Amino acid sequence: MELLTYTEDDLALTEAIECDPAMMKDLGGAWPKEKIPETHRKRLASIAGGGTWWFKILPDASGVAAGTIGLWPMEWKGEAAHEMGWMVLPGYQGRGLASAAGKLILERARADGRFHRIHAFPGRDNEASNAICRKLGFARLEECGIEYGDRPLKCVHWRLDLDEAHATK
Repeated sequence: MELLTYTEDDLALTEAIECDPAMMKDLGGAWPKEKIPETHRKRLASIAGGGTWWFKILPDASGVAAGTIGLWPMEWKGEAAHEMGWMVLPGYQGRGLASAAGKLILERARADGRFHRIHAFPGRDNEASNAICRKLGFARLEECGIEYGDRPLKCVHWRLDLDEAHATK
């Protein structure tokens, strides 16, 4: 498995993910196709700004992306932190790819040194993503409401403290 930086060439991957009703059911539903170029441009700009990591997940040497995974700055309850999210295309689900990609991005985050707390907010009913959080060592904190693209979502809040200095006792 390899994580490659998301690039200008990944517009079709974003469309395949974010226009798919099944993939987006826990995120308020599929985006209209007309919104995808704007989403793509924003993602590229955030990567260029240096604060966001966004990768395509390549499960093998074929070069075909199975999905995406990202890590971006956010604020939670007045605290600066980073959020992690992932999406794996239906044909690749159930193979452990999201967990493996999560492990890789977290290894990079630990080695980088500027990441201390990583948050994740999978949908409350998204059993697979909640299981990934458990598998990666995140602590389940609470059920909460957040907004994604101006859509209210019911989520489970998970957090992973990457270093001892930021671990909550």
